[in-house]
Amino acid sequence: MTIKVYEENGKSVIAPEGKIDHVTVEEFDAKITELCAANDSLTLDMAGVEYVSSAALRAILNANDLLSDKEGLTIKNVNKKVMEILRITGFSNYLDIQ
Repeated sequence: MTIKVYEENGKSVIAPEGKIDHVTVEEFDAKITELCAANDSLTLDMAGVEYVSSAALRAILNANDLLSDKEGLTIKNVNKKVMEILRITGFSNYLDIQ
């Protein structure tokens, strides 16, 4: 997995690529937590994400909670496979997915 961070319309975007699983989640969690602490809002661009494990879902939920008193977490470009995981787990009802 690789993680790109960039600015879009004055807001920070984190764009992981590959699988976010038990092997890569520690790096993902550390980076997304760091960005949550430094920003009022964050966009998670999932275009390059092939798979998310339960550990990845926990990291995403944690980021959402960290930004809940601020402008929030937005998730975009979720592929069908990952979206199905989000639907089955109920996360699609809880997260701001565009």
